[in-house]
Amino acid sequence: MARRLTTIIILSIFGIAVGIVTAASVDRFRSNEALSIAFDRLRLFHNLRQAALEDYLRSMASDVRAASESPRVVEAMEKLDFAWKAYGPDARKVLPRLYIDENTARPDERAPLLETDDGSDYIQYHHAFHGWAQRFLDHFGYYDAFLINPRGDIIYSVAKERDFATSVKTGPYRKSPLADVFRNAMENPSAAVDFSDFAFYAPSGGDPAAFAAHAITRGGKVLGVFAVQIPAEPINELMQFTAGMGATGETYLVGQDGRMRSQSRFIETPTLLEVKVDNASVQDGMAGQSGARIVKDYRGIAVLSVYAPVNFGGQPWILLAEIDREEAITMKRPWTAAAVGILAGLLAMGFASLIWHLVRGPTEASMA
Repeated sequence: MARRLTTIIILSIFGIAVGIVTAASVDRFRSNEALSIAFDRLRLFHNLRQAALEDYLRSMASDVRAASESPRVVEAMEKLDFAWKAYGPDARKVLPRLYIDENTARPDERAPLLETDDGSDYIQYHHAFHGWAQRFLDHFGYYDAFLINPRGDIIYSVAKERDFATSVKTGPYRKSPLADVFRNAMENPSAAVDFSDFAFYAPSGGDPAAFAAHAITRGGKVLGVFAVQIPAEPINELMQFTAGMGATGETYLVGQDGRMRSQSRFIETPTLLEVKVDNASVQDGMAGQSGARIVKDYRGIAVLSVYAPVNFGGQPWILLAEIDREEAITMKRPWTAAAVGILAGLLAMGFASLIWHLVRGPTEASMA
């Protein structure tokens, strides 16, 4: 009886050991398989977001170029610049007073003001063009639109913020991204639409803004520059479309300074230009490399990360698609390893029991 009990215990321990080892091996295999599947899904989402970003960029370039070549914009550039010159040195004082200082609307609602009691040619030309410019912004979703003469004067804007009637060459915003795209457009009037990176922009309350611009020409002569202010929301909407990415999946953009160029889906406070991401994925992306690895993200959480550089109108950004490692691993079926382990343990016990009886049978017969 004692021998039989000992045999049962030994066989049970052997079966349990085999089951545990088998379950661990299966679990490790299934974890690796789950990670591989998750990386493949992330690559797909990364490619989809990159294609959407490129489409948005092409759409903006088409909008700005078409507007700069529109007869209405060309005419407005000529007439408003003529009217600006008529004010002489007083233009920088008179126009902000009429459209900003004496505008009773809130700072973010100045745009509807069409005309004042000034009675000048500028007021007439502004009235004729302003409705079209407002419809342009409403239709395409830009924050503001500008006409800038070759001397760098912002002779027109829709929103009438504090950059209106200043000079992007000598004024307070001469080092702004708006000034950068103006200079590039003037230096290369036949080139493609020029885009800036996002930067904090004081006239818009210090909110992040990017700009795009193209030269306005007639008969080979550069009349000025048409520019738009790009809001962050459309890019955030592209990046935050996470259908199918699970509870922790996300895509986001990072600039060459390591700071985010879109809003995180996990942080309520602004992350654009605020949150820095410093890990191997971003470092490789800055170096022009693409790949996939497991890193700690900007939250300090281990994530599966697929990354690649993207060109946003000449701005070298990095696009990342990520998901928490823990969620990726739980995508495997947790009962598989346990079921295989139990089955392996039972088979091992049965096989060991069979061998035991085969060996034990002849031994008992010889003793008889």
